[in-house]
Formats: sequence, structure tokens, C-alpha cells
Amino acid sequence: MKRIVLTSLTATAMIALLAGCSSAGTGTATSADRQTAIDVSTISKDDAAAKLLPESIVSAGKLVVGVDPTYAPNEFKDKDGNPIGWEIDMIDAAAAKLGLTTDYRVAKFDNIVPSILGEKYDLGLGGYYDTKKRQEQLDMVDFFRAGNQFASPVDKPIANELDVCGLKVAAQNGGSAPLVYLPQLNEQCAAAGKKAIEILGYDTQDDATASVSLGRADAMVADSPVVGYAVKLSKGKLVTSDVYGSLLSGAPVMKDRGTFAVALQSALQQMLADGTYTKIVTYWGVEGGAIDEIQINGSTE
Repeated sequence: MKRIVLTSLTATAMIALLAGCSSAGTGTATSADRQTAIDVSTISKDDAAAKLLPESIVSAGKLVVGVDPTYAPNEFKDKDGNPIGWEIDMIDAAAAKLGLTTDYRVAKFDNIVPSILGEKYDLGLGGYYDTKKRQEQLDMVDFFRAGNQFASPVDKPIANELDVCGLKVAAQNGGSAPLVYLPQLNEQCAAAGKKAIEILGYDTQDDATASVSLGRADAMVADSPVVGYAVKLSKGKLVTSDVYGSLLSGAPVMKDRGTFAVALQSALQQMLADGTYTKIVTYWGVEGGAIDEIQINGSTE
């Protein structure tokens, strides 16, 4: 995988234009005064779900969440640097159901899973697909369904997957697109007698998106909600492809933490029942990926 890092002022300006957020750094962000679909103060604690929490989390009184806020509208930063987005709202509401607060730790995508495994974070957010390979290390609490989607210049639309054969395609490092999807697609390109995709790896989704408008990549690929949001912000400069390979997605948590995954699943299921879940996905315009049952390790792919 080729790794390219944008450092110019032009790139920074384009990132801000297309993604409406700054690149991820490290540190802790507060949960106050953020754009949100919900008021967590109105959410009642579910005692049955809370009883499933490990004692370490109960004692802490909070969920420590590793987040890569470069993935709008899933998670990104507001003008004050606070993480916002529909996945942020989901976990804020679920935490309230469990009688907890949230403590967001801003991190690069590649660092989140190792930090969960090292018990630095309770869970992670970053548009994580549930795959059998990921389940070998983690439990996935699935609360959404998304697929791979491309964005390209409006005068160079992608009509089908094989249209990207021979192109430079940008993707965020560490995600399933550069690690699984694009390599598999390259096999199809070879079988069709077409040139291979050149995969351009970027540290953040902001950089991957900006690379297309800057002419450094022919297209970018990401989760369908993320691509749709980026295209909307491009004001007619970019266009989406169809969605390919829909998968369950959600929050990775460490295995062997008792019934923590079940507690989170129960809280999210209660949100489905009381309408909080629907309110969140509708507010952020991602209702197309809504599901009707919260699962743990629900993917078989």
C-alpha cells in the first residue's frame, strides 16, 4: 500500500471544505455543547442493561471511547474541536441508558483497535465493519449497515466496480477498503484483463477525500454514509457510485470483558424500541443504513 500524506496549505483548505472537520490528533475531547440529535439528560437509565456492565466500567462511571473524528457524518469535529456525528450520538445515548457518561479520546484510526486490546479504550468508533477476521480479535456490537462506495469527479462517474481498474483510488489506512475490498477488486480486474487499481493510503478520511479534488487520485472509496456526506459538501464537484458489498457495522469492544458487549447491545436495542435510534439516524440523514435488531458479531462474511 502506498502511503501519501498531504502537507500543503491547499490540501488543508480543501479538507476543511469537503469534510467540515480537522484532522485527527491525540487527546481528550469534552462532550458538552456539541451539535446533536438528542438530549441525553432526558434518557432514562435501564437498570437491567446496567447490571450487565463490568465493575471496572461501573466504578469509572463512563465509557472511554477511542474515536477518529475524520469520518463525517459518522464522527467528525465541530468548530470547537469536539467530536460530533451520528455514531457519537448513538454512543452518548447508549451510555446514558447504562447510567454512564462518555469520554472521547481522539486517535488515529490505526491506533484504536490496539488501544481497545490494551484496555485503554472501552470501545471504538470509526465506521468499523463487522467481518469474521475482525471478530477473531474483538466483539462487534452491530447497529448499522453500510457498504463500499466510490466518489469521483462529476465528469468521470463510476458506473460499476470494474470502472476503477487502472485508476488511482484513495482510501483511509487501516480500513477494510484498502485491506480487503480493493485487493479483492484487483483480482476481478486481473480476471477481466484490466490494469490493477493503484491504492493510495492516507492517514485520515479527510486527506483521502481531498486527494480527489486536488487531482492526486481518480476516486476515493469509503463507507456509503461518509461518501454521500462528502459528495454533498463538494457542491456538485463529486459524484457517487452505487453501493457495493453491504455489511453490518458498529462498535468494536474487547473480548473477555464479561457481559459488556451484551450491556451495550441491550442499551442500543432499547433505543430502537423507544425511537431514540430512529431519531438519530434521521437527524443525520443516514436512515438508509438503519437496522431493526442490534447484534453481536452478526456478520458471517
